[in-house]
Amino acid sequence: MVVRFIQVSDLHLGAAFGALPGARRADRRRTQRAVLDRVVQLALEREAQGILIPGDLFDAEGADLETIASAVHAFRRDGCPPVFLAPGNHDPFHSRSRYWNPRLLAASGFAWPEHVNVFGSPGWTGVELDEIPVTVWGRCFMSGVETFERPLAPAALSSLQMNPDRAHVAVFHGSRERTCPPSQKITAPFSDDEVRHSPFTYLAAGHYHVRSEIVAGDGEPGRGVRLAYAGSATALKADELGEHGALEIRLRLDEPAPWVETEFLALDPVRVRALEVDVTGLPTADAVEQRAAERIETEGYGDQDVVTLRLVGRLGRGIRAHELGGGLQSRVYALRIERGSLRPDYDLDAMRTGEPETVEERFARTLLDRLDAERDPEQRALVSHALYYGLDALTSGAVVPAYEDLEA
Repeated sequence: MVVRFIQVSDLHLGAAFGALPGARRADRRRTQRAVLDRVVQLALEREAQGILIPGDLFDAEGADLETIASAVHAFRRDGCPPVFLAPGNHDPFHSRSRYWNPRLLAASGFAWPEHVNVFGSPGWTGVELDEIPVTVWGRCFMSGVETFERPLAPAALSSLQMNPDRAHVAVFHGSRERTCPPSQKITAPFSDDEVRHSPFTYLAAGHYHVRSEIVAGDGEPGRGVRLAYAGSATALKADELGEHGALEIRLRLDEPAPWVETEFLALDPVRVRALEVDVTGLPTADAVEQRAAERIETEGYGDQDVVTLRLVGRLGRGIRAHELGGGLQSRVYALRIERGSLRPDYDLDAMRTGEPETVEERFARTLLDRLDAERDPEQRALVSHALYYGLDALTSGAVVPAYEDLEA
């Protein structure tokens, strides 16, 4: 027997997408809603027995009615299989939630379909599937509850009554220790060892926006994948590179030991890319943009790519870093430019060693000596800014904000 689930998490419906140009923000929110509709369609096409959503279906507790309506409507589709939803840290469960409290939801004119199971307790609770020997267990992130509670610690699992004749699937929002990205808050932490010793056949985890998994080790009762993050269903930030979507989870229960395998299903039409371009030796801003445009074309990036363009090297005299990139915006879906590694093309080595003769050289020597002696990173950055702004003023008579993102 093969039991199938579609796992999707961290949709963050209604996200602001503040890093994108204004015209793209509403478009990305429409894409999010379309992705959720596609998840239900995939569940139908692949004859899945359930949809697993381990947290952050919504981006915030104050989701607007249109966003709530889109989620409710998606699951009302005829034939939609049972949905198992474990609220996360962005959409925590509490009695005043307009989308988890049935009375408040009804006051807005909506109600979750009966086949949508929302886990409303920070403790594990189970739901048995009809006609197949699988129990789905879930827990929620609850507003006001300690975020460092360990959901897979022996104490948290000791009271569970598990039928040994059934497979057991866990759905929860939490942080895998030693792998938490710097941009994400640690919540409900767990270790690989706790996963391997847990009584669950498979664990669907949410919170991390990049796909990852833990595979069963030798001697474990199950085989294949023990835990997986599907990652964010759509790319939300500039560092969430690659494709985004959902997972199909297949539990093979007719073997001596359960076997779990996953398949990635791409859903987001937009891809997040990173591109580095060295601008050293280029004489004009037009030349910089031409080189960047050639690289974008060579890589095959186009109107479905969000590109972070990292400019590095020595910037030619008179080129203003903050003005670069305007001519590239139309080549891709959205463009973000990092200028933190650029340096103006001043010959600082010569200014350090030669006998200063001009005002510019004497100014540079004073600031360079101070920079070499300074050990505090913040002060080094301040001196670095002063050095470059001063040289700009002395050589060209113009000072334009450009160096505040220079690395110390």
